[in-house]
Amino acid sequence: MPELSTPVVLIIFNRPHVVRQVWATIRAARPNRLFVVADGPRPDRPEDAALCAESRAIVAQVDWPCQVERNYAEHNLNCGLRVATGLDWVFAQVEEAIVLEDDILPDPSFFGFCQALLARYRSDEQCMGIGGYNVLGEWRRAEGSYFFHRHPVTWGWATWARAWRSFDYHLERYRAWNVHERLLAHLSDPEMMAYTWDLFQHLKPALTDAWDTQWALICTLLGGRWISPTVNLVTNVGFDPDATHTGMAHDLRGLIRRGSAQWPLTAAEQQGRGAVDEDFDRWAFLLQNLNSYRDMRRLSVWQRALDANPHLAMPGIFRGGRTTLAPLRNPAELLAVLDYVAPFMADNPRLHRMKADLAALAARP
Repeated sequence: MPELSTPVVLIIFNRPHVVRQVWATIRAARPNRLFVVADGPRPDRPEDAALCAESRAIVAQVDWPCQVERNYAEHNLNCGLRVATGLDWVFAQVEEAIVLEDDILPDPSFFGFCQALLARYRSDEQCMGIGGYNVLGEWRRAEGSYFFHRHPVTWGWATWARAWRSFDYHLERYRAWNVHERLLAHLSDPEMMAYTWDLFQHLKPALTDAWDTQWALICTLLGGRWISPTVNLVTNVGFDPDATHTGMAHDLRGLIRRGSAQWPLTAAEQQGRGAVDEDFDRWAFLLQNLNSYRDMRRLSVWQRALDANPHLAMPGIFRGGRTTLAPLRNPAELLAVLDYVAPFMADNPRLHRMKADLAALAARP
């Protein structure tokens, strides 16, 4: 691998068991410059102090030539605000960087993949970032090394300061925009459009611990493009009960196998001019919604009832449930997504149950 001259950002908190794994890949990559961002212990969790200290001790072991800078919070900011403020700090100092959170384990080729494409698309104002995670496992692999789409994928990613300057944690600068019109201009899929519009209307950043939701909305509003590899390059090793957002057992996103990028890097042939792959965005959206379903047969009853009466109250169904349930109108399409992605996943009982439920729904008169 060529020298890793691109700065690497590692974001950590209180899980030393995953920090050790990710730190080993960074040590092997030997970046010339490293930024470490850490959140502080939560006041109501006495065990956090020791776990945060242990995580920070792991990343203190820098045994290669490297400029290291650290931004450690004394008190807990929450994982949304900590990432946002940490990246603000990083991009005030550098023009581009590769970003890893402490539970994102990359293939060694991930670093070179990001570095090469950061250089290649540095001046492309529409390009907002480069991801390492391919939610579908593989996509158009025979046609190139990477492709363009709309929705950011931030499990192992890279971007430029010019793009990050558009970030606004509270979305304040975008509230005055004609958001609905801008979303219509960039989202041709009506279900994705309805979901994204609903999300923008109801998201309250002050009450959430997310940052990536805001980033995805902003990138879409700006008509930005995102780069993903045609074969998945990372694994999320943080699926456990202690996780903030990845605590669900048998989460489909944790089943995707990891591969390697091959050189030279080439764009998918039909995207030679950087066109957006709307088919990928559609299937990634469907898989995201599928992953949130628990009992599809019962949810399908709700979906049909809502189609018949849009004003029906939904006790027990989370806000945004209406747009999330919309894909259940076409269970055959959902089944096609699972059939496609299954060869790139580790085998799991939940996957088989979901396929059986969808087949039954698709066969329904």
